[in-house]
Amino acid sequence: SANQLFEKEAEFRKETIYFIVIDRFFNGNRANDGSSKQGLHDPSLTHWGHYWGGDLEGIIEKADYLKQLGITAVWLSPLFEQVDAMENGHGPMHGYWTKDFKRVNPHFVREGESTSLKTCATLRRMIEALHERDIKIVLDIVCNHSSPQLHGSKGIVTDDGMPLADFHNDSNHFYHHYPEITDWDDEFQLIHHEMLGLATFNERNIDFRNYIKSAIKAWLDLGFDALRIDTLKHMPVWFWQEFVADIQASKPDAFLFGEYGFGSPWDGRYLHYANDTGVSVLDFALAGAIRSAFSGQEPGGFHLIERVLAMDPVYRRSTALVTFIENHDMPRFLSICSSHADLELATVLLLTLRGIPCLFYGTEQYLVNNTNGGNDPYNRPMMESWETGSRLSEIIRRLALLRKTNRALAYGRHGQKYISETIYAYTRRYRDNRVFVVVNKGASACCTIDHTGLPEGPHTCLLTGESFVVDEGAIRQLAIPAKGAVVLAVQGEPLKATTVVKFQINDYVTHPGEVMAVCGDAPELGSWDVDRCPRLEFINGDAWFAEVGFDESAGKPIRFKFVVLRFDGQQPIYENLVCRTFLLPDSGSVKLDLDWDRQ
Repeated sequence: SANQLFEKEAEFRKETIYFIVIDRFFNGNRANDGSSKQGLHDPSLTHWGHYWGGDLEGIIEKADYLKQLGITAVWLSPLFEQVDAMENGHGPMHGYWTKDFKRVNPHFVREGESTSLKTCATLRRMIEALHERDIKIVLDIVCNHSSPQLHGSKGIVTDDGMPLADFHNDSNHFYHHYPEITDWDDEFQLIHHEMLGLATFNERNIDFRNYIKSAIKAWLDLGFDALRIDTLKHMPVWFWQEFVADIQASKPDAFLFGEYGFGSPWDGRYLHYANDTGVSVLDFALAGAIRSAFSGQEPGGFHLIERVLAMDPVYRRSTALVTFIENHDMPRFLSICSSHADLELATVLLLTLRGIPCLFYGTEQYLVNNTNGGNDPYNRPMMESWETGSRLSEIIRRLALLRKTNRALAYGRHGQKYISETIYAYTRRYRDNRVFVVVNKGASACCTIDHTGLPEGPHTCLLTGESFVVDEGAIRQLAIPAKGAVVLAVQGEPLKATTVVKFQINDYVTHPGEVMAVCGDAPELGSWDVDRCPRLEFINGDAWFAEVGFDESAGKPIRFKFVVLRFDGQQPIYENLVCRTFLLPDSGSVKLDLDWDRQ
């Protein structure tokens, strides 16, 4: 029903995502490696553009490893059937040259097995294996394009095996027919022209839209939990809005995030996509800042991170951005900064700063290949080690568990406590949950943090077991070893109620001393009494958030509005509307993400 619309979506903020390039992860089934591959498979693992044998059975076999690492969601490189062809020594092992959106890439399943989504058994086994271990699955999709010119054919797409589209014989106008993008600042070119010679779908064609949406819905119906969307910037905003509307109608709790390549919070077009499409985005700006802080490619050290986080108010939902320090389109962290200790510290930042962290496969094993500076395709080596005791594995395991249990990391606001080029200290706080982090990338140092926000007494570091005493809110003479980190946490009580509503209100900039509240006709909302209605928590800029529990009113309609409470006898400021209405579900949790109504 409509009132379930946002049910579990907010919960993705507690996840720790692990991004797998399937072909390079683990070869679980040697029998599917060679025979029908037309020379695309390379058993010697020396030709970087060929298939190397990673498959779905490899993921099934390593599901326990992922579980042990603390991973709660796996983003898989695209699973769709690809055109079987090479271009300049490169085949589509990456998954972005789709031939059939309703079939599984035969390289990833058993030899001769049906690859139709309707019947593919190995795919179902993999979904089961991950879900049994409480690991969510993210499907990587590309709606913008199919395949480039290969052996005279281009953009040939089938619908579960039936002919559908052909770029060179495009009688039903499935494709745009424009040249390559030459000006990346030109809106028309971004949407209509070709990227790297890939056949670009015509999003105005309703038959194309219906095909792509029905295909993606079929994957979600099989049990995929979320979507990662390729090349967000190359389709118009209205397309994504329609796409999200239809996806959420069929799977209300699906979380969607997209790639707006190298998007920056200083770029208005990027923010339009980040805020208005219904799709969260990958945070390239934070990735660049963390990478440069350690590599020194840009001066400023940790101030680079501070600069990016200071822009958080431009996002409607900064806490739902998907964060990372390396991916398949850039050199690995260790290619630009070879220190294992620095990679460990960058991972501590990734797992404790705002947003939903995404690790790249092999990071926990210090996986790297520095050929050609580690640029694509050398950033996609074969996973070599499955050691579970590495120092980095232990950091990931502990902090991923903290992300699941401590709401400060999922929902909380960021409070900077101390910064220099080499030392960064901050807290994350939500209700009675606290996480306090200090990262030191320089020589051993000692500093005093005055307002930690932590309760009095001793606190134990989650990474080292060392004890730190908070006295009158301060930690004095906090000694941090060279390339060391401290993480202290206080676990709050989770909100318990029949129905929990996560209220988020955006787009009203409060002044110091003002507090946002939600007031309404339900007793849990103060029965319109502003002195008794629940207060929200400041997240950043213009965003306020709170969970409110409903017992008496569960299952009933509520009428409410947001109100800004002011002090010194000043009148409250009410939203300028009669009221908002919402039908509470009988139980469970829902999310209302709303904008202040000024009329």
